Amino acid sequence: MKVQDPCQSADQRVCEATRDLARALLRRMVETAAGIEPRIRTLVATQSEHSGGYTLWRLHGANGRLLLQFDLLQEPQPVWNKLTADLCLLARLADLRTHPPGFYYVHPLPDPRDIAVPLPANPRGLAPRTIGRLQ
Repeated sequence: MKVQDPCQSADQRVCEATRDLARALLRRMVETAAGIEPRIRTLVATQSEHSGGYTLWRLHGANGRLLLQFDLLQEPQPVWNKLTADLCLLARLADLRTHPPGFYYVHPLPDPRDIAVPLPANPRGLAPRTIGRLQ
């Protein structure tokens, strides 16, 4: 199903390429997360006060249940570095001011510093709608 792009016609090719990159990042995140903990279905990140980027904060399972919460004052173990880097890049790609939530597979949460990325069971498909259960 083709998703309606809210970009102006002059920017649609850039938006399409960005969405393709976001989809590739999402597929890689699914593989990385499954290699670490197969039950992960949603990643929650928060903006880092130090770097301005995002920090991996919480991991949720398929039913929205919290699997793991990171201490934001400490560095996560190195096993999480690749997943965190992909999540940060995906969050930077997502322009939530001009695109609807989920267009780049990133969803805002009630706290404007937080975002959620649901990982699809099928990485070629769209992400499932599990965000409402995480609040």
